Amino acid sequence: MTILSKLVSYKLLAGLILASVIQPSFANDSLAEGLWLDNSAEDITATDMPTLVQTPAEDTQEAEEEAEEAEDEDTLRIVVTATRTEESVLDVPRSVTVIDREQIQQQRQLTNNLPDILGQLVPGLGPPTLQNSTRNLSLRGRSALILIDGVPQSPNSGFNTELNTIDPDVIERIEIVRGPSAIYGDGATGGIINIITRAGGDSPVVYDLGVSTSVGLTSIEDDSFGYGVQIGASGSDERTSVRATLSYDVTNARFDANGDRVPPNRVADTDRLGLFTKLGHELNDQQQLGLTYSFYKENLDNTTFFSDPSIILIPGLQTARTIDIGEIDYEEDPEQTNHVINLTYRHEDLLNSQFDAQFYYRDTELVQRFQDIRGRGRPDFQPQLFQTALDSSEWGGRAQFDTEFSDSFSLLWGADYGQEENERLVFDLDGATFDETRSLVIADELGQTPKYDLETLGLFAQATWDISEQWQLSGGLRYDEFDATVDDTVLAFRRNEDDVRTGGDIQADDVSFNTGIIYKPVPEIGLFASFSQGFSIPDIGLSAGTRLPVDVDISNDVELEPQQIDNFEVGVRAEFGQVQASLSGFYNESDLGSNLQVNEDGLTELVRAPQRNYGVEATVDWQPSNVWRLGGYFSWNEGESDVDDDGDFLALSSLQVQPYKVGLYVENDTAPGWTNRLQFLGVGSRDRAFDDDVDSFDVDGYITLDLLSSIRMGDGTLTVGVQNLLNNQYLPISSQERVGSTEDRRFAAPGISLNIGYSVEF
Repeated sequence: MTILSKLVSYKLLAGLILASVIQPSFANDSLAEGLWLDNSAEDITATDMPTLVQTPAEDTQEAEEEAEEAEDEDTLRIVVTATRTEESVLDVPRSVTVIDREQIQQQRQLTNNLPDILGQLVPGLGPPTLQNSTRNLSLRGRSALILIDGVPQSPNSGFNTELNTIDPDVIERIEIVRGPSAIYGDGATGGIINIITRAGGDSPVVYDLGVSTSVGLTSIEDDSFGYGVQIGASGSDERTSVRATLSYDVTNARFDANGDRVPPNRVADTDRLGLFTKLGHELNDQQQLGLTYSFYKENLDNTTFFSDPSIILIPGLQTARTIDIGEIDYEEDPEQTNHVINLTYRHEDLLNSQFDAQFYYRDTELVQRFQDIRGRGRPDFQPQLFQTALDSSEWGGRAQFDTEFSDSFSLLWGADYGQEENERLVFDLDGATFDETRSLVIADELGQTPKYDLETLGLFAQATWDISEQWQLSGGLRYDEFDATVDDTVLAFRRNEDDVRTGGDIQADDVSFNTGIIYKPVPEIGLFASFSQGFSIPDIGLSAGTRLPVDVDISNDVELEPQQIDNFEVGVRAEFGQVQASLSGFYNESDLGSNLQVNEDGLTELVRAPQRNYGVEATVDWQPSNVWRLGGYFSWNEGESDVDDDGDFLALSSLQVQPYKVGLYVENDTAPGWTNRLQFLGVGSRDRAFDDDVDSFDVDGYITLDLLSSIRMGDGTLTVGVQNLLNNQYLPISSQERVGSTEDRRFAAPGISLNIGYSVEF
């Protein structure tokens, strides 16, 4: 029986079970009628009874109470990611970070690169990579599941570019659940990053326009100037809302603190084009329909510069340097293109529940810049001049019912289904033609990984019980089933010339549990404890590629087994009038981890072995007056793995477990309409993995300081951002891990740079 047919039978069974549970609760018609009459009587009393006409004093008191309620609603932070339903942050027994639109727009004064925005603001997440990759952006030492409006953006096998699939200008907020979770299924071993896009406005028609420019101040040259433009429109009537945004930006050359040009790193010398449209329509008072289409394209090669490969031959560690190789004519241009279609439907009262359904489709195509490794001792049957590429698509759906049995008890239940096709290609290029004409002509297409289909089915139920005003209990379970079909493939980087990867079927299933409890001694303080399980399917493409012998039976190999993580967390949150703070500690473990380590040759190796991670995180924000705001966070995490399964744990690679991170800021409304912010980021050192011979590199710490300023000017806002204000020369962790044959990717961080922008609504 296929997963799809099982989905139908499981949903029918779940419906019958729920019907048997729900019907007794609502079978008493007199109770339902009594509740309706009570509400009607209250409405009549408040509006129609002439004996209860309010006095002016009562009017004043009621107005004040309504104002207080409105203020409470404005300050209440609602999240949907942690529970798949709308909840106050104080009612979630997990560590959650919410980055709102104001914060995103503020950080865009420095960069348009989403991995760097998140690395700057989120505790537990790796520091900014200064590239478009999430390779070093682990969350609590493990991988995060990336979603856009609930649509998965993380291919099972990819190039870690899933955060660069949307323009930050169309983001309303980003919700980050820190720590393993199975609430959305596969992949969230470190947590969930859910990007929630902007909806249409609440006025007839509003247009917005933004322009920006940037330049590195250590070497002001013609091609060091970048620029961007965004134009959008939104509007609504009684039942329909719409938003459309078109954006284009160019990041040209970047220079380090010494004035040396940083080689192209998929952020420098890159341009991006984005189109975003979102439509919402109320079919009636109980039903809403939504449709979103997003297109995002990154051109990864608008320069003649390249990273000089000769530094690999120089003894000792070198910083990557730039050479001009002239114009190159590509048959397949280096670029990433991402399409997402998302259709949503909501019924406020279906089977006495709120029903939400979603259907989505994602298509990602990526072609990298060429690599030339001729003369490095590789076998002749392996590509020497080549480009790597990704062709990934996924469609799927979600359906869930949120059933309230009483004011204090509710049940969320439903199903998820997904179908993913994935292939990573290698374009073997004609070396003689390139040497003669500077043209990259594809001579053959081979597989970096096999082509495979992955089908997933998930069934879940999650209950919440408000025991009292002080105590809340929640918990649930999820069943997941996976079915992958791997094709026979001639691999590009095979060990022997005649090797062919033999395909096969991979099947697995998993059950995950979670439970959490919250205690509020006073309404402003919440203490929580939780147990949650997360799981992930390993990278089937890479595992079934060069990491396994070609004659192995992939249907039964341990390297392709899913990993399940048990996570324990305790914490406290406090939200008073002028102070918000949190403190949490976590510990998680898995019998079959999926960790990486960097060998002396610079290549990364996947290790499946028992693994454990642990750490602490703290945040504080303080508003001492109407014009001052300050605060920050501290996060530290560690991890070990028992590679030999002998009880002797060694440090996890710094590729996964980054050093401690400290973020501080002070913000001041210097004058009406003028705001200034100074922010500090400190990244510590880490040598545990190097000392344990797990890594061939250790991490040196560094600090950065940024200045952000915005001022109302005319009908719009002028922004000025100064990045790396102290002009520190340093290598981010994403560069420090590059050793051996990857040393030409040891990119220095940009030096002091200036960003100026102006935006207006009309």
